Amino acid sequence: MIKELIKKLNRENIEFENVNFLAGDASERKYFLIQQGKQTNVLMLDVDKENLAKFLKISKFLKNYVCIPSIIGNFKNSGILILENFNGNKYSEILSKSNQMKLYKIAVDALVNVHKKIVHKNIPRYTTKKFFEESDLYFEWYLKIPKRESNEIKVQFNSVFKEYLKKAFLVPNVFIHRDYHVDNLFYLKNKTKHYRCGWIDYQDALIGPCTYDLMSLTQDARVDVDSRLENFIINYYLKKFENINKEDFIFSYSVLAIQRHLKVLGIFSRLSVRDKKKKYLDHMPRVLKMLESNLKIKEFLPLYKILKYSMDLK
Repeated sequence: MIKELIKKLNRENIEFENVNFLAGDASERKYFLIQQGKQTNVLMLDVDKENLAKFLKISKFLKNYVCIPSIIGNFKNSGILILENFNGNKYSEILSKSNQMKLYKIAVDALVNVHKKIVHKNIPRYTTKKFFEESDLYFEWYLKIPKRESNEIKVQFNSVFKEYLKKAFLVPNVFIHRDYHVDNLFYLKNKTKHYRCGWIDYQDALIGPCTYDLMSLTQDARVDVDSRLENFIINYYLKKFENINKEDFIFSYSVLAIQRHLKVLGIFSRLSVRDKKKKYLDHMPRVLKMLESNLKIKEFLPLYKILKYSMDLK
């Protein structure tokens, strides 16, 4: 992998002293640390030209509203971008009982700024069809039952869920990151206000319900968020938007939580089975627990009755 990358770097005449693997994610995108003189930058490698184009488009759009890595070098023909290095302080690595309130408030402040200021130009919408394509991954990859049976459950679930999803769109539609969680946020202590929360991996952004990113943050597959902190964060956000009906907001929040948890269970299962990326299985119990918690809310018991026989719920 490194040898092939070095060939690309040489072909593009990119000057560097050293390059080392940093991280991969659920996609084929990979990140490296690249030493260039006295500066250590981040190299993003994504051979999917469509994904790279989306990243560049959303970066250009977002940079005036929230802190994102500066693009130092663009070598898109080789699938390479050289990005500013946020130098650690990723939320998932520094969160603690003593700082979690502060960090989450800054993350919400960043969302608030984006939700209040961004005009919805040239960004696709998060359609009902897209939501169902994502939640269908649960039935296709997570369920360990015959395909005919899983399809029957899927059809039954989708028939009921579509009515819930309609109501989930009653809240304002805004710019949504779509993967707003602790592995994609950085604490930048030298910045001010909401710019102290740095964003990465926003290339799949869409316009959709304002509840989505907040729910992704507080019902995160990767970390436990205390219910009191979750409620505080929800109320903290709502105080910034007096025009939002709280009942509509909470309903939308829970509907999208159910959808996202189904999607995540499907994606993590697919990563394990198809791509041999087993590390994501560690998060499955947490996701199942959050899914069950939402399904047991009174309004969603019809969905729980449909899914409970196919899930490993206690």
